Amino acid sequence: MKVNGIFLAISCAAVASGSQAANPINDSLGWSADLRGGYFSAERDDRDGSTDVTDEFRARIRLGLEAKLGDAWRAKARFAGRYSTYENDNHFKFFTSAPSTDGLRRGDSTLDELYLAYSPDERWQITLGRMQTKFELAGVAKKSLDRNDSPNVDITWTDGLRVTRKGDNGWNSHFILQRNLPAGPTNVMRSPLSFQEDDSRVMAFFSLESSKAVGPVVQRAIDVSYLPDALRRDGTASGRIEDYWGLVGRLAAQWPLGDGGTRFMLAGEGGYAPNTPTEVAMNTGTSGDTGGFAAQVSFNFIDIVPRHSFGLVYGHVESGWLLSPDFRNNNTLVEGRYQWRIDGNRSIEARLRERKDLDSILGAARDRTDRDLYVRYTQKF
Repeated sequence: MKVNGIFLAISCAAVASGSQAANPINDSLGWSADLRGGYFSAERDDRDGSTDVTDEFRARIRLGLEAKLGDAWRAKARFAGRYSTYENDNHFKFFTSAPSTDGLRRGDSTLDELYLAYSPDERWQITLGRMQTKFELAGVAKKSLDRNDSPNVDITWTDGLRVTRKGDNGWNSHFILQRNLPAGPTNVMRSPLSFQEDDSRVMAFFSLESSKAVGPVVQRAIDVSYLPDALRRDGTASGRIEDYWGLVGRLAAQWPLGDGGTRFMLAGEGGYAPNTPTEVAMNTGTSGDTGGFAAQVSFNFIDIVPRHSFGLVYGHVESGWLLSPDFRNNNTLVEGRYQWRIDGNRSIEARLRERKDLDSILGAARDRTDRDLYVRYTQKF
């Protein structure tokens, strides 16, 4: 087992540990850092009848520098590394595509932010370069059906252009143009999406969202993802190539429980893709197209006692939904999450999760079932 990457991460964090969340170096330069690590265990009952168990410690370290370039301009660069006692190859590279299906491999490190941002006023911001983009469902276990860079201890990113406008009525709009190279995307998009075609190199994403409370409703959002010529509908390069669309809606509401500050939040997200790969391409049938529906619902008990919360999530994602970093396609998910927010910069979380095949794979001896748990600590500096 190679653990030198974890030791590097802890050493870097130790150097930074004496500072607060905002860390000015001078009037125009500042730095930030965060460390997340813990114990992770997973058990897989695979489709061929075998069972595999892994136990490891994982860590992620991120160190950033941000420069103010006048009143309206700023720039940021951030180093990010992912480390493990189970697998740790220690590759530092400016990756232009994610080297694995969930981002950086354990042991990899890169620059996950490198951008120039322009804000002419408080309402508008234009960002160009490498950035983090997240559009999550509110709750204890925040997840997304379409866009969520770097969840958990993963490292992914978005290369492209983002324009954000804050509305006076609480509704904010976001427009993203993302570059995807033929080697693959920089964040999670699932096969048979491919970016070999010339027109597939730039995808578009639009979101209209509000977190302004209206009665019990605390989150409302609509997202649209458009990936031209990215869907290999028959699963092969010689088959049909079509555009892929993803439509998502999110809604969350919360209510007080008693007089002690406890709140209950009910949150849901649904997605639909009108164009999907065939059953043959996904190896789930011999004719027809796969389903393009996806959904998650969460039940959240926030501040059961101050700073302690619990959430339960159920997800149902059909084979043709290919955009989620948090839910595999052709899967159901059940997850329980405990969270202790010690303060604004420190938290402890524990998760227990089970994921199962939704539709059986042709020729498989049984459906795949994954069970995993973690206990992790997060420190921001």
